[in-house]
Amino acid sequence: MTRVKRLPAARPHLPMLMGMVFSQLRDRLAVEAPDLRPSQLRVLEWLPADGLTISELAECAEMTTQGCGQFVRQLEALAMVEVSVADHDARARVVRITAAGRDALARSAAVLAACDEAWAAQVGPERWRVFREVLEEVALD
Repeated sequence: MTRVKRLPAARPHLPMLMGMVFSQLRDRLAVEAPDLRPSQLRVLEWLPADGLTISELAECAEMTTQGCGQFVRQLEALAMVEVSVADHDARARVVRITAAGRDALARSAAVLAACDEAWAAQVGPERWRVFREVLEEVALD
């Protein structure tokens, strides 16, 4: 079966283009690093070695505390994180990454690096470097 190249009827806007690139990335992660879904990866990537409370993690990942809590429960069921009572507040829970979580992050990072390399090869290293710098400036400023 041949793959049909899908093109939108209108000129693609930036969120559409970003979604199309993200779709490529999600497909590659599903094949090469299936341990984590991108949404779970997004939460796991924010965890420092000493952990964060669920509310701190939610703030970092820019999601609701309830939504983050759902991802934390999924990750805990996968043994990617461990959750314990915070020393400073018995009501708060601290989330820490486990060895399995670090391993899954490393495999995902390898896929992300391979995507970076492939896209740089596609558009040229200098154009890719500038694109990354501009995107980082827009995203992180």
